[in-house]
Amino acid sequence: MEKQAIKDKKAIRTKLNDSLHETIKTLGVAKSGKKVEKLLAKTSRRLAAEVISRLKKESKKMHKAGTKLKKAKVNHREPVAA
Repeated sequence: MEKQAIKDKKAIRTKLNDSLHETIKTLGVAKSGKKVEKLLAKTSRRLAAEVISRLKKESKKMHKAGTKLKKAKVNHREPVAA
């Protein structure tokens, strides 16, 4: 599976829902019922919310690490003799 940069909650939810439907089809169920559809929608919403929160946390960590690295480079300059 290829890695894609998806940051929209709705796009992630749609991708998860499609994946769950494909999995059900591979099990041999031709048509899922109304209760199954509701359960899949609910599950995909919850998973999408969790994925988005994890992506935000990772993004913040990377941003924080990047600013620390920039500060470290700026602070380690040698004084210039005049």
